[in-house]
This record gives sequence, structure tokens and C-alpha cells, in this order.
Amino acid sequence: MDDVVLTIDVDWAPDFAIDFVAEQLIARQVHATWFVTHMSPAVARLQRHPDYFELGIHPNFLAGSTHGDTPEKVVRHCRTLLPEASSMRTHALVQSTPLLRQVVAQTRITTDVSLFLPYTPNIRPVEFQWRTGALLRIPYFWADDFEMERRDSCWQLARLLTLGQGLKVFAFHPIHVYLNSADIQLYEALKREIPKISEALPDGLSRYARTGEGACSLFMELIGYLACRSRSLSIQDVSDHWWRHRENSKVSTANRK
Repeated sequence: MDDVVLTIDVDWAPDFAIDFVAEQLIARQVHATWFVTHMSPAVARLQRHPDYFELGIHPNFLAGSTHGDTPEKVVRHCRTLLPEASSMRTHALVQSTPLLRQVVAQTRITTDVSLFLPYTPNIRPVEFQWRTGALLRIPYFWADDFEMERRDSCWQLARLLTLGQGLKVFAFHPIHVYLNSADIQLYEALKREIPKISEALPDGLSRYARTGEGACSLFMELIGYLACRSRSLSIQDVSDHWWRHRENSKVSTANRK
């Protein structure tokens, strides 16, 4: 599987940033999976485009989470937020075997995208099994916030696509696409000025927006690339393909016996 997949961590972004990203995707008819942290008018607008957007959950298990002060409450909150969601990426990649087992037991989640393997070739999904259920784990390959931390950052799609075969799942954040972020220190300065990014207004962010290479330039390059392919994929599409392939392999093996 050598597919390229676009995912977006909402991370409490202001609605105008969510709308900006969604409008680019809809204009080019590109599919994406959004991992949602909260409900807002912009997120409700995403729900109006199921042909393009899969909505998964982005539970925050960190201390001080607005999703809840125990894992049970966080899972319950996210289940209420998007009861039909089948995929998730945990905020800050918080994870453990008991936590994943709990998510499987209490939600409809069948796919997790919380494994980050930056720049790794030959990525493919892997199945976690428990007696009570199974979870398909799909690692992701690139993230804008990670790239902002790297000394030798890469914002050119062509270079990233040459890093071996295998599945390449990209992760973006609406705020970084909106600002064309490329420097983590500049973003940290923004957060000191506006601690609650969700309440920011466009005018207040204008001096933090960048030109040149950054999250937005790569995002636009990526969706242009995906728009030219026969079909772009969501995480659910990748998951469905993997399970079909698994079942077909089992049938083929049984027939040979």
C-alpha cells in the first residue's frame, strides 16, 4: 500500500481557520479525515460534506483536559461529541494498552492513528487484538508541528514522496495551515499573546502569518497532488481496504488447504 492520506487535527482551532482549510479541500474535491476536539459552527459545516470528510475524535487525556478529568469521562465526552466516529488520534499522542482497550470497549472506534513514525518508509497498518475486540492502528508519516521543531525541516512534497514506499499519512493543523507556520518559536509567541487560540480573530493573527515555505505551502501542494489522482482517501478508506485484504487472504489460504 503506497497511498498518500491527508489528516487534520482540529486542536480547538478558530472557526475561520477550519473553514479556510475545508474550503481548499472542497474546491479541489479532496478527501480528508478530521480529528475533532470540539463542536462549533465550522465543525458542523464539515458534517455537511460526508462525501469529502470523515470526522474522527481527538480525545485529550492530558491533565486539565476540557474533555474530562478521568479517561472514562474523556471517552464518554468524545463519544457524545461524535457518536458515529470510527477513527481517532489522541491529543499529544497519549496512549497505553489499557486506554486503547477502553476506547474499543466503550466506543465505535475501530481505527487509531496515534502512532507517529516520522519519515519512515514501508509503513502499513497493524492490528491490535483483544478478546473483546480489535483495533487497526495506522501510523502516520509526517506532521506540521513536528516539522516546525526540526532543524532540517522539509516543506517540499516531492522530497517527502521519495522517502521510500509504503503508506504516507500526513497530519496538519488548521491554525498552522492558516498561518503557513514553519517556526515553532513564532507559534509559541502567539500562544503567549493569545492563550485561547479558539477565541482568536483573523486580525489578531495577521502578524504571525508567513509567506514562503511552510505548512500552508505544503498543504496546498499536497492537495493539488491528491486532486490529480483518481481518488483521494480517508482513514476509513484505508481501514476498509486493509480489512478486505485480510479477509481475502484468509479465504485464499483456506482454499489452498
